[in-house]
Amino acid sequence: MNILMMISKNNKYGAQRLFVEEVTALVRLGHTVVVVGRGTSGYIPDAIKAVGAPYYGIAMKGLKDLLFLRRLVLDNNIQLIHTILDRADYFGVFTSWLTRRPLVCSMVVRRSHIGYRFADRVAVISSILIPLLIRIGVRPERITVLRPGLELERYKHPAAEKQEAWRKQLTLDRYSVVFCHISSLIPQKSHPVSIELIAECKKKGENPLLIIAGDPVQGEYYDSLVKMISDLGLEQNVSFTGWTSDLPELLSLSHFTLLPSVHESFGLVLLEGMVAGTPIVARQGEGGADLIEEYGTGFLYSPEQGAAALAEQILGLWHDKTRYKQLSDKGREIMEREYTTLRFGERLQDVYATVLKTAKT
Repeated sequence: MNILMMISKNNKYGAQRLFVEEVTALVRLGHTVVVVGRGTSGYIPDAIKAVGAPYYGIAMKGLKDLLFLRRLVLDNNIQLIHTILDRADYFGVFTSWLTRRPLVCSMVVRRSHIGYRFADRVAVISSILIPLLIRIGVRPERITVLRPGLELERYKHPAAEKQEAWRKQLTLDRYSVVFCHISSLIPQKSHPVSIELIAECKKKGENPLLIIAGDPVQGEYYDSLVKMISDLGLEQNVSFTGWTSDLPELLSLSHFTLLPSVHESFGLVLLEGMVAGTPIVARQGEGGADLIEEYGTGFLYSPEQGAAALAEQILGLWHDKTRYKQLSDKGREIMEREYTTLRFGERLQDVYATVLKTAKT
């Protein structure tokens, strides 16, 4: 199958990492994938070139770019267009109309737009996004829940030297339980919940460590977190690492993975935590809750019950080593069975096959 994949942002966040996984999966399954993004340098171009797919960087701003896309589709005998993020979705709609190729859009954030109404299929990352699409007129039969996959080997076999370097840098031997919160440092990621959890664990006699991995480690929000940590007397219990590519190593040294965000469509890091063998924590009613409700691989944070109740649940599991190991093993087994890059590619193939069949009838 010949597929045009388009994305309109070039930074390294969850949507972009998901996009690279999609391209990787399709290439490994033998499909021809042509990729279009914005710009010719940065995370997306570098990652796509490493996969071995051809990459074209355009501005995605006007008629010139739309005509370029039309020619690209025709010259490469593209059979299907797949887009992710708003601007790429809109350019996908017009390119689909000009070339009469079917369009699949991936919806990965809790924000809908009218362009989805013109897609042949919208692939949502979690069920929480479905009502947003129905509200703007997308028919339910055109919506598919499509969770991502991961390259598991990097998480199953973290680099020993990096692992040891982080162990020393974080002085992990001092702590009785280690939590990891991986996300951008922005308010919607709800870092105060994780900090409150650490405070509650400390009240219960633990010496916990919270690793916060993400950028920017500056600015008003970061300063507010530092003040909160100081006010709670947790200066020795929270470590900011900034953004790092050593996520497999940090997760391998952690005991729980936290993502109590609001407005969270899914949270790729929760899958990363599961393959690393850590029970996961997501906020009730958010996208990541799907995993916990379906598989029972962790705990839901409820704002009504608060961090104290969550700490009670977590420490109850942590002190029961047999039950902790069972949950840890369960997460790994689910990832091996359901969320490999290959399995993700197979699910994508199924969506494409359905769309192409429908388009011909």
